[in-house]
Amino acid sequence: MSLEPPSQQTTKPNNNTFVHKLFNMVIDTHYQHLIAWNYTGASFIVCNIVDFSRDVLPKHFKHNNFSSFVRQLNMYGFHKVNKSPRGHRTLAENQIWEFSHSKFLRGRADLLDEIKRKALESDTLRRDTNDVNSHLSMMQMAQSDIMQQLGRLQENFDKIVQELAETKQRQSSQQEMVKNMMQFLSQRQESQGTSLLR
Repeated sequence: MSLEPPSQQTTKPNNNTFVHKLFNMVIDTHYQHLIAWNYTGASFIVCNIVDFSRDVLPKHFKHNNFSSFVRQLNMYGFHKVNKSPRGHRTLAENQIWEFSHSKFLRGRADLLDEIKRKALESDTLRRDTNDVNSHLSMMQMAQSDIMQQLGRLQENFDKIVQELAETKQRQSSQQEMVKNMMQFLSQRQESQGTSLLR
């Protein structure tokens, strides 16, 4: 792929340092084989992310992590242009990534300060946190109820086991009593029969 020569208009980092560093990266003539504008100047292209991460990123940032670089692009509203379909992934050194932003244009360094980092939606975050806490509280209450129910079931089970044991004991005692009575009556009948024979 042929990449067009960049604009030589360098910028000085202002408030949004990342965007200015990015602009200077794109127009750096030393690394046009790794990062440069596309032919329209409305997006930029990164080739061979292995070499790019090793040779370019550390010169502008305190890391050489391409994933972190992409996350920062997303935080500033950049979008990936070429989306490779799943199942067609290539080796990292052969991948071509293209990103665009409506305010990030070749020769328009004056627009860079209009690219703002996405504000943290604190209200949404706080609301989500409250929702999570509410769900956790409900789960804890449900767990407590379940434990109480299990405790009551265990008590009932223990009572049933005890009652069964007592019933078995009474039944055994009654059987022993009936057995003794039968023996007593049998012995008495035998003694009475012996008396009559005399």
